[in-house]
Amino acid sequence: MTFHIGTPHTRGAGYMINGVNLTRPYEADVQVCAHCQAVVLMQEWVKKGAWCQKEMKPLCLACGKRALTFGCEPFLKQLEAFTRAQIKHAQFLETVAAMPPLFTK
Repeated sequence: MTFHIGTPHTRGAGYMINGVNLTRPYEADVQVCAHCQAVVLMQEWVKKGAWCQKEMKPLCLACGKRALTFGCEPFLKQLEAFTRAQIKHAQFLETVAAMPPLFTK
């Protein structure tokens, strides 16, 4: 068994045991990406991961590249924007349904 002592930023991390290969299961410390909630394996993140300076949390590689262009986009902010868009869409549909028909027979 190999121990990795001092994995950075694993405070509050979860632990994954992948039992697919029963002869030697894969074990790793995990956290979720602060921007998309994807599972980030901390040992791989050390080599090719990204970091959000605003939230002080690890990011997956895809969100790290996106953050260079768009800045910090936390998951909660994205969820609130989606909810607002859904509410506006529902209000639009109610408005259209309340309109009188344009053509009558």
